[in-house]
Amino acid sequence: MKEKLSIILLGSGIAILVIALVAFYIFSASSIELSDILMVIIPIILVVGAIVFLRDRIINLRAGLPSADERAKKLHWKAGAYAYYSTIWIAIGTMWYNIIFADNLGFPELTAGQVVTVIVLLSAMLWFVFQFYFIGKVDVE
Repeated sequence: MKEKLSIILLGSGIAILVIALVAFYIFSASSIELSDILMVIIPIILVVGAIVFLRDRIINLRAGLPSADERAKKLHWKAGAYAYYSTIWIAIGTMWYNIIFADNLGFPELTAGQVVTVIVLLSAMLWFVFQFYFIGKVDVE
């Protein structure tokens, strides 16, 4: 139990460190563009989502309950599967964006780094969204 609690506290410490570093970045920048704001807000959303899950596990551990039961494990697997399927469509969507919008309609083209960033961050956000959605449902099957 102490081992699980130390891992959860380590995760919480890392989340707080990320938020502090992002705040330092925002306050030290002389000018911030919209793309900078988006690249900062999305990781903050991810860290806040992780903190919510860590808080839930800490509450369960302090109450003497297991940190994850069978329903929670099914929930994680199902949310992960849905996020995986969505990630495939996100990757196809970024390809379509570069083909249809950037080439034909004059929108700015996404670089390889931007495509990877979009895929990784959106898939992580979708995992959190599916996780919260399935938590509210009674049956996970």
